[in-house]
Amino acid sequence: MTIASGPVSLTGDAIRNVGRVLPWLAEIPNSPDRTRFTSDDFLRPSNRETRKAVAALERNLGERYEAVNSVVAAMTDKLRTEIESAPADTELDPEGTGAQALEYAEDHFRRECGELRDIRNALERSGGEAAHGAGIFRELERLEELFAGIVSQCQEIRWLLMIGDGALAPTTGKTFTSGAELVSSLTAE
Repeated sequence: MTIASGPVSLTGDAIRNVGRVLPWLAEIPNSPDRTRFTSDDFLRPSNRETRKAVAALERNLGERYEAVNSVVAAMTDKLRTEIESAPADTELDPEGTGAQALEYAEDHFRRECGELRDIRNALERSGGEAAHGAGIFRELERLEELFAGIVSQCQEIRWLLMIGDGALAPTTGKTFTSGAELVSSLTAE
């Protein structure tokens, strides 16, 4: 998949669509069924099936890292660049749909980090590197760091949108000279 290199017309819908597609792009279509092995499976005594499962998981994690790093990270970088280079007087996400979709993506990648931590904890409890090898732990760490970075990027983009659009929002035109005056205006009928 290639990322468009030319200018993109940003709207709340376009940003929303990017936010919604990020979790989908992070999945590898031909990846093994994630429910086939649970973290509890790794707590059983090591046998041939467990070793095969760990080896398959290590390959899967490496493939996911490569796929996510090349596509999702590039998309978030491109989106941030487009938002930062948008004209200052342009409201990009007036209805908040883009910010909402980015928040959904953040939650998705946080859950993914939690699942990776659960797998790491199960592997550590069942013998750690001595039983399973260092490779699986390297792949878990790499992918977790990537997902955490995507969460940070989505947060940064979401805040850029909210702050930029908030600065353009119409105001009442009234200014307050003290906190008491503000509170008084809020309670006035």
